[in-house]
Order: sequence, then structure tokens, then C-alpha cells
Amino acid sequence: MPKTLIIDGIKFNLWKPTKEVEEFHPIIKKLAKEIFGQDTVYLDSAITLKSLTGLGAEPDGFVIDPAKKELYIVEIELSDHDPYKHINDQLTRFINSMDNQQTKNDIVESLFDGINNNKTLRDYFSERIDENLHRWLFKLLNQSHQSPKIVVVIEEKTDKVIEACKILTRSFDTKILEVQTYRREDAPSVYAYLFETLSLTEKSSEIEKKEEKKQLIPEHRQSYEKMLAWVDGSVRDLVKELTVQISSLGEINHRPSGTDCVFFRGKPSAKSIFVALLLRKSSIRVRIRTDPRTFKDPKKWVSDKIYFGWFFKQGQERSFDLKEKEQISYAMELIKQSYDISV
Repeated sequence: MPKTLIIDGIKFNLWKPTKEVEEFHPIIKKLAKEIFGQDTVYLDSAITLKSLTGLGAEPDGFVIDPAKKELYIVEIELSDHDPYKHINDQLTRFINSMDNQQTKNDIVESLFDGINNNKTLRDYFSERIDENLHRWLFKLLNQSHQSPKIVVVIEEKTDKVIEACKILTRSFDTKILEVQTYRREDAPSVYAYLFETLSLTEKSSEIEKKEEKKQLIPEHRQSYEKMLAWVDGSVRDLVKELTVQISSLGEINHRPSGTDCVFFRGKPSAKSIFVALLLRKSSIRVRIRTDPRTFKDPKKWVSDKIYFGWFFKQGQERSFDLKEKEQISYAMELIKQSYDISV
């Protein structure tokens, strides 16, 4: 049924895009902040999400809210496509892919590249997060309490579309947003838009729950300075001595990142980090880069587990614990190897 929108006496008629990528995608990108929220960033990063069995699907984009630490996978569709084949199938593949750690790692790398290669976005995130961007994205994708959410953007929310997505909206955090386009009757190149928004402002009860949860966070977990004041005196002494010795390796910069402290070889950047100190009550957990071809650890201090989050595409991230000053000498041998490959 034809629809007409009248704005200040000027008539706009409903116009439905027929080409999803060429006509509808640019509209969503243009209206991204209006649809998803003023504080969000929309990235149309091209990446295939694969399940553990290898089934893949490529979303149309991602929405990141740095303030609320939320991530949405975005699927843009036209209603004349079969919603069971084009939407239900795609979304099911997205959901299943979140069980694959390699897929999550690939998303982190893709989002990091999209942000880090754009100065405006890089500055935007540096003003809003207080830790290394790569690590922050990794933590965002690996939150134990929630998985990325899904948003379907469509030009008409038909009964068939709603039906096809019903099981997904019930079992997974999935939202369907309708975005309609109207063209001015006497000037077809002038458009008006009528759309639903992704409300990132929680209901008052949800806000209260979040505030209550926030209050439960121990004070020492609120900053590096408070963490340093909370740990045992022996750990503070270890941090002080370790900082002196690491700084003697060359042109070194270091700074807090959340409750941790990171060290850079030369100018601070995601790629120049070579050591991260994660404080514990009676010890320091040290994260370093390792090259499996050359790394030497005769005392077998370093765990076999490979971590992700601190070091951007350079070396395997490994860990060891430090409790006593007598351990610093050998610890520096391990750290020096990390320093040497961070060029």
C-alpha cells in the first residue's frame, strides 16, 4: 500500500530500494548514528564469521559503543528477499560462529585495523577508553557474561520477516529495525527517513541494576593507582625494581592501562608494547611476546598457554608469575627476548 509523508505541507512518497548494496547500504551508513546512537561507531568491515565446523557468513557491519562496552553484529536486508534463507540462515551462522575463538580473534583484528587506520576513529576511541585498543576489543569480544548482539536493519518489517526471526529474538539478543525512505514528490532527489532506533539507553530498572553492579566492583579494581596501593608492599617493591630494570633496556615508555601497566619500546603504540604487568595481591603476572622459533626458557617459567589481547599480531603472548626480588634477574632474561622482537 502506497504511503505518503507530509512535512510542513510538503509531500514525500514512500520509496523502496530494490538494490540492497548499491541503494540501501549507503542509507544505513549515512544514518548510522541516528539509528544506533550518537556515541556509537558503525564499521562496515568485511569479514567472514566461521563456525567450528567451517560454515561461514559475512555480516554487513558492526556497531561499537565504547561507553557501554557493547558490540552489535549488523545485517542489512530487503524484505523481498526470502527471510528464512537470507535472514534466519545468516543470523544462525553468526550465532554459531561465536563459539569459535578464532572467529572472535579475526573480528578483533578486523575492527582494530578499521579503527587504527582511521585517525578520526583512532582519536575517538583514545578519548573514551583508558587502555590499549587491541586489548579492549579482545575483552569486548570475550566477555563471559554476554555475546555480541545482533541487529537486522530492513526497509519493511513484514509479518514474514518477524516470523522468520521469531525463534532468534527469543533465544538470542536480536533486534529488528525498520528504516523507510521517502522521496519529495516535486523534487525526487530530496529524501526523508522514517526509522526505528536502537535504544542504547536502558530502562530505569536496568540502569539501577548496572549502578548496583558498579558499586560492587572493589575499589582497588577501579584504577592502576588504587590497585598498586592495595597489593602487598613486596609487590610494590617488585614493580619499582622491575620498572627500573626494564627502563634500562633502551628508549622505554610506560603507562597504566586500566589496572595494569604496559611498557613500550620507543613511541607508545599498539605495536610497540612488549611487556604488560598485571598486578595481583601477592605477585605480578607478566605478559611478554615470544617467538616460538627462538624463545628460550630453560627454567620453564613461561606457561604453554597462548593469550590474546596485548600484542598486536607480533609474537605469541605468553605469561609467567613473579613473586620475589630474587626472580627479577631471570625475569629480565625473558623480558629482554620480548623487547628484542618488538621492532
